[in-house]
Amino acid sequence: ADRRCAVAGVRFARRLAATRAVSPFVATEYRPGLAAQTDDDLLAFARSSGATIFHPSGTCQMGNNPMAVVDARLRVHGLGGLRVVDCSIMPTLVSGNTHAPVVMIAEKASDMIREDAAAI
Repeated sequence: ADRRCAVAGVRFARRLAATRAVSPFVATEYRPGLAAQTDDDLLAFARSSGATIFHPSGTCQMGNNPMAVVDARLRVHGLGGLRVVDCSIMPTLVSGNTHAPVVMIAEKASDMIREDAAAI
């Protein structure tokens, strides 16, 4: 399934580049190049040049359910003195860069850490 998606993605990008709105800005296809036409050609291109460009998130779910890693104050369930303060607590990936949301998570976490320390 992943291989079919990779080939379909390259074919979709080609169709997009050929549209009236985009084609004036595309002199020629740079990669994989016009010689690459078969599914095998496109898959070879995808395998040799594919790379991740996303920001992993959502791996440390927040909540009270059995799959949750942290509580609402970012404390790891079952471990004292440990919090998770990054985009792994975000339930879904934002459509833009993760920097600003993570800064805000860190700002809120610093407030919670200070509040919890003052309550001791």
